[in-house]
Amino acid sequence: MLCIAEMALPPTKPPRGVKSPRETSGLLMSVIRTLSASESNEQRDREKAKLEKEYKRSDQKLDELVLLHDQDLTQVMQLFGKLSSRVTASREKIHAVKENLHACKMLLRCKRDELKKLWLEGVEHKHVLQLLEEIDHLREVPGQLEVYLARKHYLHATQLLVSALTLGDGSLEGVDALREVRSDLQAKKQQLHVKLMEELTCHLYVRSTQEVLALQRQGSGRDNLLTSPFQRATELRGSSRTPKARRALLDVSSSASPRPGMNSLGSDQMDSIQEDVDAVDPEASSEHFMAILVECLALLNKIPDAVEMLKVEMQTELLAIIARTTQQILDSSAMPPQPHGQAASKPVLPELMHVIFSQFRQVAAAHQSVLRSLAQAADKYRVDVRLYEMPDVWSKMQAVLQLLLTDYLDIQNMAGESQQTPASFSEPTSDISMFFVRRKIQRQKKTPLFRFDYSSHALSINNYLKEQQKDAAKYKKEPESAVRPQRQKLLVCQPDPRNIMLVFIPLMEFVGEIERATGCAPATPCTLSAFVADYVKEVFLGRHHALVAASIEAATKSADAWRATTGPEVMRDLGVTRPLLQSTVKVESCIQDLRQLMQALPAYAEHFLSIICSILRNYRETCQAAYRGIVQPDSEDKRVCSAAWLKDEDISRFIKSLPNWADLQAHKAAAHRRRWPLRREETTEEESPEDVRQRNIKEAEILASNLGEGGVNAHEILSDVCQLKGLAQLQESMEWFSMSLLKFAMELPGAGSSASPGPNVVVTPESVPLMPESAVDGLFQLAQEFEELANTCLLVLHLEVRVQCFHYLLPRPDSYNRFVGGGGLSSQEPDPRVLELSRVLVVIDEAMNSSLQVRKSKYIFEGLGHLIAKILITSAQFMDRIDEAGIQKMCRNVFALQQTLTNITMSREVALDYARHYYELFFLTPEEILSAVMEKGPEFSELEYMNAFQLLHRSQPEPDPAAVNAHLGRLSDILGEVGVTV
Repeated sequence: MLCIAEMALPPTKPPRGVKSPRETSGLLMSVIRTLSASESNEQRDREKAKLEKEYKRSDQKLDELVLLHDQDLTQVMQLFGKLSSRVTASREKIHAVKENLHACKMLLRCKRDELKKLWLEGVEHKHVLQLLEEIDHLREVPGQLEVYLARKHYLHATQLLVSALTLGDGSLEGVDALREVRSDLQAKKQQLHVKLMEELTCHLYVRSTQEVLALQRQGSGRDNLLTSPFQRATELRGSSRTPKARRALLDVSSSASPRPGMNSLGSDQMDSIQEDVDAVDPEASSEHFMAILVECLALLNKIPDAVEMLKVEMQTELLAIIARTTQQILDSSAMPPQPHGQAASKPVLPELMHVIFSQFRQVAAAHQSVLRSLAQAADKYRVDVRLYEMPDVWSKMQAVLQLLLTDYLDIQNMAGESQQTPASFSEPTSDISMFFVRRKIQRQKKTPLFRFDYSSHALSINNYLKEQQKDAAKYKKEPESAVRPQRQKLLVCQPDPRNIMLVFIPLMEFVGEIERATGCAPATPCTLSAFVADYVKEVFLGRHHALVAASIEAATKSADAWRATTGPEVMRDLGVTRPLLQSTVKVESCIQDLRQLMQALPAYAEHFLSIICSILRNYRETCQAAYRGIVQPDSEDKRVCSAAWLKDEDISRFIKSLPNWADLQAHKAAAHRRRWPLRREETTEEESPEDVRQRNIKEAEILASNLGEGGVNAHEILSDVCQLKGLAQLQESMEWFSMSLLKFAMELPGAGSSASPGPNVVVTPESVPLMPESAVDGLFQLAQEFEELANTCLLVLHLEVRVQCFHYLLPRPDSYNRFVGGGGLSSQEPDPRVLELSRVLVVIDEAMNSSLQVRKSKYIFEGLGHLIAKILITSAQFMDRIDEAGIQKMCRNVFALQQTLTNITMSREVALDYARHYYELFFLTPEEILSAVMEKGPEFSELEYMNAFQLLHRSQPEPDPAAVNAHLGRLSDILGEVGVTV
């Protein structure tokens, strides 16, 4: 019992102070050995008592353990009983099974042949039923296939067809009754292949571009394109109306070309391509639909054929996109189709290029998706095929765009076009007579232009296209001539080399996208970029250079070059109120054309700027020669007096320092700040006569002191009013031209270092790159030189009117008495030279009013009264004598000139009253003059009084020198008393 309890109870650690069982048994054995070895009874009794004591202790410990583990012991005994009964029952069941198996074995051995026969019959019937079911299924396949195809559930249709073909070529291959069904399924397979390729092509080139064409039909594209080139470039990049195209382009440019085994969507996703038969529109997601089409082609084992067909038809489909877009733009623009050579009425070429570029971006994105699907299908079905890559797609697009540009830039016709050899812009004209003499224009020998068709890039493209056409003919099993129909040239505008200006910026942006997508290095541009560069450098620039040279030649050397433009419409278009020289207008038009080329072809802006500077330098020399031809017609010795004066830097600086010139320049600067020059101010502010007198009296005194002696000869003045009018027109043209150049120079990038534009000047041509500072400085210098020439012309006119006054009014030494009234001359009529001067002033005023602005005409005639008065008063010292008739004639002369100037300046010339009062002194005696000075004060200067006294003395029958000296001495004393400073 103790042993059973010890077996049932788990081993426990004895409490402290209690010996373990091993120690207890050891103690018992020790006692037994002691008893065996003891010799006396007493010793045995002691050991025995000790043994009993230990036994009692063990018995007590056993009772305690039984009491402590009574429940566990009971549970163990119960479990033991249950297990024993279950083992016994299991032994009985196993024995019964063995007996039953033995009986079955005996029975099966007796029925073996009969069961085998029944099993074979069952298998045969099951196979027959399966064949019948397969036959029924095969007969239903064409109908189900039509339903799937009608709903465009191509994946289900393909799976059904492939399974049917597999079934027909497998277990049902020997059924002759199904031969027609198998033939029908093979035909269905071919039709399905064609249908799948049509759907794939449609989604690649039609469905992917529908959104772009829809936007174009709504007019969203044209508003973005019919702006300036630089704004057009910015808006096309930042437009938010085609987000899908932008995303597609980013996807294409940021991903590499797919290769077999590449799986950007993941193999699990490719394996799990599913087709929703309950979808309303199976083509809602074009990318998923194209993936389904590729999966269908893979199931049909047509991946190699599909890849080859996509490569062959790529160019044809891209050309079809261009044709559809052209036709739609023509329809939306309400224009009939324009055959080759016919011009369209609206500039829609930029819109056409924009829509084509947008569609090509979508096509590239679609090809990227298809290539991913093809790579995944080839990897999934272990198809060994060489896929085309995205650089192949971009290459086809570049080839198609080159064909398009060839049509619109008229490259084929330009190859046979004759152009004159471009003239140099650096040879100044030396003979001014050619500008004024009608002469026959010599025709230069015509030389053939460079044939662009034989350039390296054109040859490579033509060979490439021929190879593709041969491949297409080989693939379609058709003769080569059948796949090379004459391409119908349906154009939206007339072919013109200048069309490059409309498309260069968006074209180069698209070229940049192609180069980024294909990973072209900067040193190796793509073929389209090289094509455009070759065309611009080898054809367009040379042709335009020749046209510019011919235009400048016609503008400066024709018979009408130095005639003024006429007609209010022309002047209104130019924004001027006075006629300009035709040569200036033509040269400025040529400059504006080159300016447009700088904006349209920003990559060649520096080249065009150098041409502009060359043209301006030559035209500057031409205009300066024309100026010299007017003011110095024969030689240096016969230069007109006014131009000779301006040649002196001191005199020129003095005239420019006068208040009237400074006021004119301030008004011109204010007009320029009010934003050049569309309609310059023609109104003038009224000034008091005293202000005018103060502004001009200094000039009159200086001119009189320099020209008052010796007179002015006839060859020193410009007596022909046509020359004066030509000088005025040259001045107006040069000023207008210089302001136009200044505005152009201020708008150039990089002009900030040379000049700062006014507060209202807007610098806009963002498409022009930063120009070299030296070129911009040169342009500013040329503008200033034209302005200086304009100022010189105006100063010459200003001085010429005054020089002519000296010529007509100042008596010459051999005819001092022409202003004297004696000798039978009538005092009621002015002097003939005064009348001649009046006539000349009126003619000059009419010429200036028709050629110069009001303020400039005012500057020419302003202060002329002071000068005439000064000349008339100064001429008294050259007279031998004067009488009453002579005094009246001089007053009549003053009145005639005053009336003429009043009609010209529209204000009373008070300075001529001063001259009339001076000659009225001669009605008085010297004593009366001295008395008046004492009473009223001096009205004239001491020199003028002295000349008057001397003339009165010479007019006496018997002059007394002592009397005149006495009068002069008294005059000096009187003027000294009144405090007059001479």
